[in-house]
Amino acid sequence: MERTLASLERLLAQSGPACELIVVDGGMSPRTARRTEALGESVRLISEPDTGIYDAMNKGVDAANGGHLWFLNGGDECLVRWSQLSVLLDTHERSVILADFVLTAGSRDRMRTTRPARSMWHALPTSHQAIFYPAAQVSHRYDKSFRVAADYDFTAKLYASGVPFAVEHTAVARFHLDGTSTQHARMIGAEARRVQQDTLSVHPAVSFLSGLRHVAARKYRSLLSRGQ
Repeated sequence: MERTLASLERLLAQSGPACELIVVDGGMSPRTARRTEALGESVRLISEPDTGIYDAMNKGVDAANGGHLWFLNGGDECLVRWSQLSVLLDTHERSVILADFVLTAGSRDRMRTTRPARSMWHALPTSHQAIFYPAAQVSHRYDKSFRVAADYDFTAKLYASGVPFAVEHTAVARFHLDGTSTQHARMIGAEARRVQQDTLSVHPAVSFLSGLRHVAARKYRSLLSRGQ
């Protein structure tokens, strides 16, 4: 959490009241209250028990007042300046914005470029931490029956409903290869098939191909996490 909050200090200082930060910490850390207070009046803390990461995200959605929603998990880092971000948000007021991100494994950074929205048939086109959702277009919440792929389901529902998507090649976040999605990589493929079938109506043969790609991606990330 400290790493994430530290990375957001500059953004909050630059944006003033135009940007709000909602911290949902599960009621686990007394230090969080002191840390968020130091960041200013545009920060709100929701410190109460939740049932997991997607329940926490739903609390954030319900509390948010902004035009776009952006989700960073504990440990993720903001890389974008407000002067850049405000332009992106104003340009794509009613669109889901897919941006680039930096993948960090150990001490090595790798730039990752977002794919186009049409690659949704397989997986999220970019990291969840590099997606901005137009709040006015979001009428659903993260499905808590998923353990690791509710972010894919959440985004796929917007795509399937015809919400416009925009691609912007600006690196907005750093994702560290040590989080929940990495620890449960094998489960991602299984839950992705559920999204493909129930939300996107992907043909079974195409879903099978996606499964093979998930296996390859899992092996690649395993190598990265070992520093090879």
